[in-house]
Amino acid sequence: MSGKKKALEIGNDRATVELLKDLLIVELGRASVPQLEIRKIVGCDIHRVSRIVRHLKKEV
Repeated sequence: MSGKKKALEIGNDRATVELLKDLLIVELGRASVPQLEIRKIVGCDIHRVSRIVRHLKKEV
């Protein structure tokens, strides 16, 4: 396998991981998990969590 193709696959793997983290943040936010707990679970920056969660609608 060429180095360029392998680098592309690694890049796609990272993009997939980041997307899955974002989806986990969304689901935990919808489940009303506090943002600090989401940050601990996902293992990311609190700014990333708040940037995503603020777009979720509050359920009544």
